[in-house]
Amino acid sequence: MIVRLGAQLAKAVRRAGGTVFHNILVPIDGSPPSETAVALALRLAQDQDAGITFAHVVDAGKLAVLASGPGVDPTLAIDAAEQAGKDLLAQAAARARDAGVQAQTTLVEGETVSAILDVAAKMASDVIVVGSHGRGGLSRMLLGSVAEGILRRSRIPVLITHAPREAAKGS
Repeated sequence: MIVRLGAQLAKAVRRAGGTVFHNILVPIDGSPPSETAVALALRLAQDQDAGITFAHVVDAGKLAVLASGPGVDPTLAIDAAEQAGKDLLAQAAARARDAGVQAQTTLVEGETVSAILDVAAKMASDVIVVGSHGRGGLSRMLLGSVAEGILRRSRIPVLITHAPREAAKGS
């Protein structure tokens, strides 16, 4: 079951006299669903007076396989992915700063779902807010679903959001 209440649920709990979330983890990849997750997490953090950890994962093993070939140096692809991740994290941190939300960033290497769950444990996150492309069928089977992997394996609540339909069509 996917809970789609997000900010409404948190507001209801807050009105009842408490806060639910203190440390929100937001994995980001620069996609429209990821941007939507950032926006939702910022609203949630403002409402809950919570901090955010933005995380970007570089799956060097997958990149090395994709960038391998005769005379190809996969470290170039890995370095480029790391720089792109640093840029995404800086942009997310700036959005948090502009919204008045305490934020930290982390760039990690590893298999995406496992790395995100490791960050959640290390940072003592209360909730993970993640964007989903909403793929199905063959596309989902071939590309996998990070959001689904997080949802299935996480020991903490997971809020999954999608990009607006217009943005999702472009991804």
